[in-house]
Amino acid sequence: MIKRVFVLSLISLLVLSTFVYAAGSSSGNARQDKSNEVTSKSPTVTTCESKESLRDRIRCRIENPSVAYREAYQSVEEACRDDRYKERCEKLYRASSYCYDQESSVERKKCFLKESGLNINAGGAFRAAPTEAKRNYVVLLLYELQERIEEMQEAGSVTTDEATSLIAKIVEIKKMILAGEKRADIAIKMREFKEEYKSVIGGIE
Repeated sequence: MIKRVFVLSLISLLVLSTFVYAAGSSSGNARQDKSNEVTSKSPTVTTCESKESLRDRIRCRIENPSVAYREAYQSVEEACRDDRYKERCEKLYRASSYCYDQESSVERKKCFLKESGLNINAGGAFRAAPTEAKRNYVVLLLYELQERIEEMQEAGSVTTDEATSLIAKIVEIKKMILAGEKRADIAIKMREFKEEYKSVIGGIE
């Protein structure tokens, strides 16, 4: 169970997220149609799905944007690839896709709350909300942060290796949250991510 203090701690980190511009995704989920803006760095690569490991698939998509764009509409988001929660995970991503089009960070967060199932108009709603709704909200914030890291890699602010490692950790955390794993186990993964994030991103912003 994700307790309030843990969720709020995570949210404080994720508020660093900014507007998302990516057409496809390194983790295989699509939102915006900007196919004309995407060019492939390695035209010989036709698919990243054949890669065995999560990190190899993420790296492949980062290095091959046109492949990432195509597979974003044909493959399952990496975090949803577990039969225990695949259906509700995919439903969450579909329902929230329009949220990332909101230019205002405040409006995006409100949209995330709404699509997560959190009633922002009710007093004390976040603390009293169902655990699954809070998990959904954190997953959406993590996805936004993931996309921001992709943008930084595209801009040359972080290397492909750094982006791959950070995004892979985000996907792993999202999987643990969606699976309802123990707070203590998720906290360990989150600490690892925070340390790496500070090391890689800290000197940039």
